[in-house]
Amino acid sequence: MEESGSQTLFFPQVPKWSESEAMVQKIRVAIAGIGNCASSLVQGIEYYKQDKKPVGLSYPKVGPYAISDIEIVAAFDVDKRKVGKDLSEAAFQEPNNTRKFVQLPHIGVEVQMAQPLDGISSIAGDKITLSDAKPSNPTKILTDSKAEVLVNLTPTGATRATEMYARAALQSKSAFINATPAKVASNSQWQSKYKKGKVPLAGDDVMDQIGSTILHKNVLSLLVDRGLRIGETYQLDIGGGTESQLALDKKRYEIKRNIKTASVASAVPYQFPIVAGSSDFVDFMENRRTSYFNVKGEYFGGTDFSLDMRLSLEDGPACAAVLTDVIRMVKLAKDRGYSGPLNAVSAYGFKAPPKRFPDQILKEELASMLKGKKQN
Repeated sequence: MEESGSQTLFFPQVPKWSESEAMVQKIRVAIAGIGNCASSLVQGIEYYKQDKKPVGLSYPKVGPYAISDIEIVAAFDVDKRKVGKDLSEAAFQEPNNTRKFVQLPHIGVEVQMAQPLDGISSIAGDKITLSDAKPSNPTKILTDSKAEVLVNLTPTGATRATEMYARAALQSKSAFINATPAKVASNSQWQSKYKKGKVPLAGDDVMDQIGSTILHKNVLSLLVDRGLRIGETYQLDIGGGTESQLALDKKRYEIKRNIKTASVASAVPYQFPIVAGSSDFVDFMENRRTSYFNVKGEYFGGTDFSLDMRLSLEDGPACAAVLTDVIRMVKLAKDRGYSGPLNAVSAYGFKAPPKRFPDQILKEELASMLKGKKQN
């Protein structure tokens, strides 16, 4: 079993809490960046409070925690249309364009102004109306709200903004979930800081519940398992969300493309030609994305094959679904006294984790953790 210091893939020790106590606890969560994914996340929490059917959930329960146990206690953004508003209203403000699938009640959380830093791209800047409100102190907000977990949903390429939130989380002892491509969980310096500070850390770059990366990886893995030889493959994404528009920024595009390519390539145990990444922005597609895939190779007797696929989906809910799992896993780790990079949680939910593990090992360890069993 892989180990990282005293930490194995998941959490092998017997829980330090009683399940009856944990059942009544809420997971106090702060969100940085109230975009489409955040909107779907906030809506999803309310949706599953109202509808007890676990349709669309990978894990209705993570340890003792249901999605309804997640409580948003703080929120940050830079857009004038969101800052100062209750989160229930800010979640639907432009440029957000994800689907509204539930009516949100008043949440009682005012969106705080943050330092913009590099969070506004010159490419997508026309969609942001910068607030003139005084920037808040994120460390103080996290401390005062007693946030246990901070989810970073700032735009791709916003490295300085991400590091600002990573510092604030560390200083306030809030676990940090980095859903962006910026290197935090996979950075050795941040790993050491979080380990020393006794704070959990997970990331980087969230991998959607259903999306081009997870589908591409699993198709390639299946073909390799069946004895086929992969010759070449590509994956091209076209979308209308802000992240797709940011891909028009060459620097930010390269960051995202390199991460997606490395993640997909990890499913095949040898090198081969591969391209994976966003290719264009179509404004009227709004929060929807269409992905095109092609795989070529050989099977029995050196026979050629070619596989073409197309996937269309909405980005926000696909992102939020995984975050509901990760938030609860990180809270479970925090309950059990784990700190520093959570390697298996990161491998489960992110494209660029500190370490990658074979799917079967992850599944076995995750199943044991969710049952609360002591592992070997």
